[in-house]
Amino acid sequence: MRPDIYDAWYHTERGSWIGATESRLMLELLNASPGASVLDVGSGTGYFSRRLAAAGRSVVAVDADHAALRFARQRDRQIPCVLGDAQRLPFADRSVDYCTAVTSLCFVSEPAVALAEMWRVVRCGMFLGLLNRWSLLHHRKRGRGGYRGARWDDLAHVREWAARLDPAPRLVWASGVFVPGASPFARWLERVIPRGLPWGAFLAVALHKPDLGRAGPCRGA
Repeated sequence: MRPDIYDAWYHTERGSWIGATESRLMLELLNASPGASVLDVGSGTGYFSRRLAAAGRSVVAVDADHAALRFARQRDRQIPCVLGDAQRLPFADRSVDYCTAVTSLCFVSEPAVALAEMWRVVRCGMFLGLLNRWSLLHHRKRGRGGYRGARWDDLAHVREWAARLDPAPRLVWASGVFVPGASPFARWLERVIPRGLPWGAFLAVALHKPDLGRAGPCRGA
């Protein structure tokens, strides 16, 4: 899909609501201090990079797609864009405070390798936004349209990946977008249903390093 067409979806009624819902979960679970450095891995057109920057974080966008990075640069020239592979990040150990990967790991062949790479480069932790296999969206859309070729994950997958990380992370999760539409009912349900139910289309997971609580940008969820 062309980057401009993909990014334009976030300006539709449905895309705007879903994007705002996912961004809110990302910011809440990541809980990064203002000014914290964030590497947005698999940033694509930069939608979530821009949301992070608007929330006061210092963001670098990383993606393996030249066209997506070119579009992201045109949308916001204040956000550095770096060509890079999630499974082999061109950054030094503990060189950034946080990593985010929002609906990008679903297109990575070895997600556990990508997680290990992000864990290597962060000082504080990371946020994962995943397509949830136990959701209504999976039932309706799997293998079709923009979801063609995407992998759908669940908490069991995340815990399996996280078990390989050193040091062992503290895991915090929630889910959202229980009804994948922007109807008044979908919006109402999003407000009243507990986020601890594992059936939202967007599975939001934060992995925090254990040495939190010290002075600086790391404060955890």
